[in-house]
Amino acid sequence: MFARIVVAYDDSPGARQALDVALELARVHGAELIAVAVEAHLPHYAATVGEVDEERAVEEKQCVQWLAAAMATADEHGMPLRTEIRAGHPAQELVHSVTAHRADLLVLGRSGHSAIWGRFIGTTAEKVARHVECSVLIAT
Repeated sequence: MFARIVVAYDDSPGARQALDVALELARVHGAELIAVAVEAHLPHYAATVGEVDEERAVEEKQCVQWLAAAMATADEHGMPLRTEIRAGHPAQELVHSVTAHRADLLVLGRSGHSAIWGRFIGTTAEKVARHVECSVLIAT
């Protein structure tokens, strides 16, 4: 049923749950699994060009660490995992990634690192679910 699964990954508890679900679904369906981390590149304060570059470097390093953790989990399950880092708004980049990979399923956690803000403006999961053209599984 599923040939290609994208899982959103930010190493939050919700993302770890989503990865566990995606790994099991990939195993059952013999599907290719791709973990996607998104660098938001949004400074948390008014910044100079140098400060923006520093923030970008920190975010990229963080994404690399998150995906290394995802790879370790996949290795523990004996499953292959491709990884991808995208830059931009998390909801938009997940939609773009699903489209680019022609995914059949997107798996993501109910809440990630922005859980508090999500209560006010809507979670990434809610935004993505409205815009992707594949099935979406929100792990809780």
